[in-house]
Amino acid sequence: MRSVLQLLCVLTLLLVGCTSFAPDRSLLGRDRAAVIADMGPPSRERQLPGGSRLEYPRGPFGKSTYFVFLDASGKVTAWENVLKTENFDKIKPGMPASEVEFLIGESKSAFGVGSQNHRVWNYPFNNSICRVFQVEVTPDGKVDSTGYGYAPECGNTW
Repeated sequence: MRSVLQLLCVLTLLLVGCTSFAPDRSLLGRDRAAVIADMGPPSRERQLPGGSRLEYPRGPFGKSTYFVFLDASGKVTAWENVLKTENFDKIKPGMPASEVEFLIGESKSAFGVGSQNHRVWNYPFNNSICRVFQVEVTPDGKVDSTGYGYAPECGNTW
Protein backbone atom coordinates (compact mmCIF):
# COMPACT_ATOMS: atom_id res chain seq x y z
CA MET A 1 0.00 0.00 0.00
CA ARG A 2 2.85 2.37 0.86
CA SER A 3 4.50 1.82 -2.53
CA VAL A 4 1.21 2.59 -4.30
CA LEU A 5 0.91 5.84 -2.35
CA GLN A 6 4.52 6.74 -3.20
CA LEU A 7 3.84 6.03 -6.88
CA LEU A 8 0.76 8.26 -6.83
CA CYS A 9 2.77 11.06 -5.24
CA VAL A 10 5.48 10.77 -7.91
CA LEU A 11 2.89 10.76 -10.71
CA THR A 12 1.20 13.82 -9.23
CA LEU A 13 4.52 15.68 -9.08
CA LEU A 14 5.25 14.74 -12.69
CA LEU A 15 1.88 16.04 -13.83
CA VAL A 16 2.32 19.28 -11.92
CA GLY A 17 5.80 19.64 -13.43
CA CYS A 18 4.37 19.30 -16.94
CA THR A 19 2.30 22.42 -16.48
CA SER A 20 5.49 24.50 -16.45
CA PHE A 21 6.41 23.36 -19.96
CA ALA A 22 4.29 26.09 -21.53
CA PRO A 23 4.29 29.75 -20.56
CA ASP A 24 1.06 31.46 -19.66
CA ARG A 25 -0.16 35.04 -19.32
CA SER A 26 1.08 35.20 -15.73
CA LEU A 27 4.65 35.53 -17.06
CA LEU A 28 3.96 38.88 -18.71
CA GLY A 29 5.82 41.60 -16.82
CA ARG A 30 7.77 39.14 -14.70
CA ASP A 31 11.56 39.07 -14.73
CA ARG A 32 14.02 36.59 -16.23
CA ALA A 33 14.57 34.82 -12.89
CA ALA A 34 10.82 34.16 -12.56
CA VAL A 35 10.69 32.65 -16.05
CA ILE A 36 13.59 30.33 -15.27
CA ALA A 37 12.01 29.40 -11.93
CA ASP A 38 8.76 28.49 -13.73
CA MET A 39 10.08 26.95 -16.95
CA GLY A 40 13.61 25.85 -16.10
CA PRO A 41 16.78 27.00 -17.81
CA PRO A 42 16.40 27.88 -21.49
CA SER A 43 18.31 25.94 -24.14
CA ARG A 44 19.63 29.27 -25.40
CA GLU A 45 19.40 32.95 -24.63
CA ARG A 46 19.87 35.37 -27.51
CA GLN A 47 20.53 39.07 -27.29
CA LEU A 48 18.14 41.06 -29.46
CA PRO A 49 17.89 44.77 -30.17
CA GLY A 50 16.18 46.20 -27.11
CA GLY A 51 16.27 43.00 -25.03
CA SER A 52 16.73 39.27 -25.24
CA ARG A 53 14.94 36.02 -25.97
CA LEU A 54 14.84 32.77 -23.98
CA GLU A 55 14.34 29.63 -26.08
CA TYR A 56 12.51 26.55 -24.81
CA PRO A 57 12.37 23.64 -27.29
CA ARG A 58 10.09 20.96 -25.89
CA GLY A 59 11.28 18.10 -28.13
CA PRO A 60 11.95 15.51 -29.24
CA PHE A 61 8.37 14.44 -28.58
CA GLY A 62 7.03 17.82 -27.51
CA LYS A 63 5.37 19.73 -30.30
CA SER A 64 6.26 23.25 -29.23
CA THR A 65 9.24 25.57 -29.07
CA TYR A 66 8.53 28.63 -26.98
CA PHE A 67 10.39 31.92 -27.35
CA VAL A 68 10.00 34.20 -24.33
CA PHE A 69 10.87 37.83 -25.12
CA LEU A 70 12.39 40.13 -22.51
CA ASP A 71 12.81 43.90 -22.73
CA ALA A 72 16.05 45.74 -21.88
CA SER A 73 15.16 45.67 -18.17
CA GLY A 74 14.70 41.88 -18.28
CA LYS A 75 10.89 41.84 -18.04
CA VAL A 76 8.72 39.52 -20.15
CA THR A 77 6.93 41.38 -22.94
CA ALA A 78 5.63 38.42 -24.97
CA TRP A 79 5.99 34.73 -25.71
CA GLU A 80 5.03 32.51 -28.61
CA ASN A 81 5.16 28.96 -29.90
CA VAL A 82 7.26 29.34 -33.06
CA LEU A 83 6.58 25.88 -34.54
CA LYS A 84 3.87 26.90 -37.00
CA THR A 85 3.44 26.74 -40.75
CA GLU A 86 3.87 30.48 -41.33
CA ASN A 87 7.40 30.20 -39.91
CA PHE A 88 8.12 26.98 -41.79
CA ASP A 89 7.16 28.73 -45.05
CA LYS A 90 9.96 31.28 -44.49
CA ILE A 91 12.66 28.60 -44.63
CA LYS A 92 14.14 28.31 -48.12
CA PRO A 93 16.98 26.36 -49.79
CA GLY A 94 20.31 28.16 -49.44
CA MET A 95 19.36 29.76 -46.12
CA PRO A 96 22.03 29.36 -43.43
CA ALA A 97 21.08 26.75 -40.83
CA SER A 98 21.76 29.36 -38.15
CA GLU A 99 18.84 31.40 -39.55
CA VAL A 100 16.58 28.35 -39.24
CA GLU A 101 17.53 28.05 -35.58
CA PHE A 102 16.97 31.78 -35.12
CA LEU A 103 13.50 31.48 -36.65
CA ILE A 104 12.19 28.22 -35.11
CA GLY A 105 14.84 27.13 -32.60
CA GLU A 106 17.06 24.10 -32.52
CA SER A 107 15.85 20.65 -33.46
CA LYS A 108 15.94 18.05 -30.73
CA SER A 109 15.81 15.19 -33.24
CA ALA A 110 17.99 14.72 -36.32
CA PHE A 111 19.32 11.96 -38.52
CA GLY A 112 21.86 11.57 -41.31
CA VAL A 113 20.84 10.95 -44.89
CA GLY A 114 22.61 10.11 -48.14
CA SER A 115 26.22 9.81 -49.12
CA GLN A 116 26.66 13.57 -48.98
CA ASN A 117 26.45 13.58 -45.17
CA HIS A 118 23.36 15.76 -44.98
CA ARG A 119 21.41 16.00 -41.73
CA VAL A 120 17.63 16.16 -41.44
CA TRP A 121 16.32 18.19 -38.54
CA ASN A 122 12.87 17.17 -37.32
CA TYR A 123 10.41 19.61 -35.80
CA PRO A 124 7.25 17.95 -34.43
CA PHE A 125 4.40 20.45 -34.25
CA ASN A 126 0.73 20.50 -33.35
CA ASN A 127 -1.32 19.19 -36.26
CA SER A 128 -4.09 16.67 -36.75
CA ILE A 129 -2.30 14.31 -39.15
CA CYS A 130 0.83 13.32 -37.22
CA ARG A 131 3.35 15.19 -39.35
CA VAL A 132 6.73 16.75 -38.60
CA PHE A 133 8.43 19.61 -40.40
CA GLN A 134 11.85 18.60 -41.71
CA VAL A 135 14.85 20.68 -42.77
CA GLU A 136 17.68 19.02 -44.71
CA VAL A 137 21.00 20.69 -43.90
CA THR A 138 24.25 20.33 -45.87
CA PRO A 139 27.62 19.75 -44.16
CA ASP A 140 28.50 23.42 -44.80
CA GLY A 141 25.44 24.56 -42.83
CA LYS A 142 22.98 25.51 -45.57
CA VAL A 143 19.37 24.43 -46.06
CA ASP A 144 19.16 22.01 -48.98
CA SER A 145 15.42 21.31 -48.80
CA THR A 146 12.40 21.34 -46.51
CA GLY A 147 9.25 19.28 -46.32
CA TYR A 148 6.89 17.34 -44.14
CA GLY A 149 7.27 13.79 -42.94
CA TYR A 150 5.34 11.56 -40.63
CA ALA A 151 6.17 11.29 -36.97
CA PRO A 152 7.75 7.94 -36.13
CA GLU A 153 5.40 7.42 -33.17
CA CYS A 154 2.51 7.18 -35.66
CA GLY A 155 3.83 3.92 -37.04
CA ASN A 156 2.29 2.78 -40.28
CA THR A 157 -1.15 4.19 -39.58
CA TRP A 158 -0.84 6.84 -42.28
